[in-house]
Amino acid sequence: MYILAIDTTGPLGSAALLNLETEQIRMKVSDEEKGHLKNLMPLVKALMDEEGIEPKQIAAAAASVGPGSYTGIRIGVSSVRAFAQALDIPCIRVGTLDMFRQKTGARDAAVIFNARRGQVYGAVYRADGTAVMEPQPCMLKDVYDAVVQNHMQPVWYGDGIDAYQGSEKFGRYLEGAETAPEDVRYQTAEMAAREALELYCAGKVCRVEELLPDYMRKTEAEQKLRDGSLARAREAKLRKFRSR
Repeated sequence: MYILAIDTTGPLGSAALLNLETEQIRMKVSDEEKGHLKNLMPLVKALMDEEGIEPKQIAAAAASVGPGSYTGIRIGVSSVRAFAQALDIPCIRVGTLDMFRQKTGARDAAVIFNARRGQVYGAVYRADGTAVMEPQPCMLKDVYDAVVQNHMQPVWYGDGIDAYQGSEKFGRYLEGAETAPEDVRYQTAEMAAREALELYCAGKVCRVEELLPDYMRKTEAEQKLRDGSLARAREAKLRKFRSR
């Protein structure tokens, strides 16, 4: 039996199969950025065909639920829900930042996902996997402060490195930091599968309707709706239209 794991929280979608008997993992990664909707299911099918696995051999389906790309999260979660519902199997909810605990062991790890304008989704883990800073939306400076205050010299992961390293305004927080090479810097379905195995063995599975995205912060439209700026913007457009 196998666990199917999907990650679509970053630019490149990926799918992985974990053999529950051997714990071996096979993964396929899309070669098209942000092509999740088009490529994800063909990716899963190709992976299963290559491994000679039938749908009835899938014991559970796992999704990396976020944070990350809002659109990517929705696609991944919806796909896993559909797959699990069709096969009548449980789902596994994997926190994307939590997966980076796997990078610890010999070193501490700091994780930053770009949320723009100096904002990140961040977490900091000691080498033993314990969280110094739990996964949360914050500023890059907050992650930097957590590292400094705990006298840590972690390896840094995540696409926040690409966004802020060398930035005139925010680059100082990564100056001198040891950043992970690009081939191990980002989240993957293989990481999701390893996290899912731990959760599966602990009985931490959920029903299809309980598998929900974890955006960690409201979407731009939701925030505008909440603070009233969406209504004001619509009103301004209407005034402009009426004045023509």
